[in-house]
Amino acid sequence: MTTPSRRKPARGPLLVLLGVAAICQRAVRTLFRQPIVLLSVMVFPLVFLLVLGNSLNRQLSDLPLAVVDEAGNALSSELVRAVRSLESGRGLVRLDFPTDRASALEDLHRGRVRGVWVLPPGLARQGPPPAFLGDNTDRFAYETLQTALSELWREVAGGRDAAAPSAHVEAYPYLDYLTYLGPAVVCLAIFMGSMVSGGLQVLEDRMYGYHEGYLVTPISTGTLVAGHILAGGLVAASGGVSVLAVVLLMTPLPFPGWPAVAVAVGTILLTSLAIAAIWFLLFARARHASILRGAFGIINVLLFYPSGALYPVESYPGWLQAISRVDPLTHGVSALRDLLLRGAPITAVRAPWMFLLTFTLVAGILTKVLFRREV
Repeated sequence: MTTPSRRKPARGPLLVLLGVAAICQRAVRTLFRQPIVLLSVMVFPLVFLLVLGNSLNRQLSDLPLAVVDEAGNALSSELVRAVRSLESGRGLVRLDFPTDRASALEDLHRGRVRGVWVLPPGLARQGPPPAFLGDNTDRFAYETLQTALSELWREVAGGRDAAAPSAHVEAYPYLDYLTYLGPAVVCLAIFMGSMVSGGLQVLEDRMYGYHEGYLVTPISTGTLVAGHILAGGLVAASGGVSVLAVVLLMTPLPFPGWPAVAVAVGTILLTSLAIAAIWFLLFARARHASILRGAFGIINVLLFYPSGALYPVESYPGWLQAISRVDPLTHGVSALRDLLLRGAPITAVRAPWMFLLTFTLVAGILTKVLFRREV
């Protein structure tokens, strides 16, 4: 009777190859057990292309422009018809015709319009020409509107004796692009801080067993959810306030006054709570950090770029504007720009504050419904 031959243990290069194969097999199996990671690798580039490509370097359109006709003569009527062609033809502007200059300037300072075109009394080809008052906190929109309206005046006035192209006035002190990005950078700090202290903290509590300690206490689910959101919001707000202080100290931005700064800090806190609530809602049932790694890129693109932090929201396509309207960062960036760059009154942040509070409340309720008190 023959004895079965024993297989010799692998040594040398064969042992190395077997080790590499085993590690590779384990990595591939782990990947397919967590499909969100694989899905993000395929979906993220497409989302990035769609959102980033439609939120930057687009042809400007639908810029709100107020036209104040104080002349009421034939030339002003001709100019009004010409500027309407910018709305119906190129789609560059979305026109509003306030009854007086004061209300138009108030809309400008509250960020409701990007510019005011005044057709003064006595308007004539020899002068006085129209005057353009633009929101120069957004250089893209300001320069585009100023150029288009100057060309209109040249076409309508015409002739060698026509006055110089319409005078243009910057509504605010000159702001470089770095200062313009200040509110956007504050909101970016909020986003990063809420990610670390919101979604990631919840996942780490579950992974390392801290979450089990909460479950054996009489703390209700609502209290647990509110505590996580508040903690994430406070950490993110501290980062946002720190960046705000750097922006006020290091950029040539005129000091807006302590009341405006206090309201800006309140805006940062409310925005932080809203973003922290998003993270907790998204990861209410997640158990592995790989989910955060897979979803971070997509969430970043869907929250930061549609917010108008880098480019005018009005020029986005309709589907991207819909995302922008429900994005808390959009309202945070808008309120901070109104307060810090445009010098708007404190009451201008009432609508953004109401949205942020409502958003946080709704996200918290949904998180409470989805959250499970289990190990």
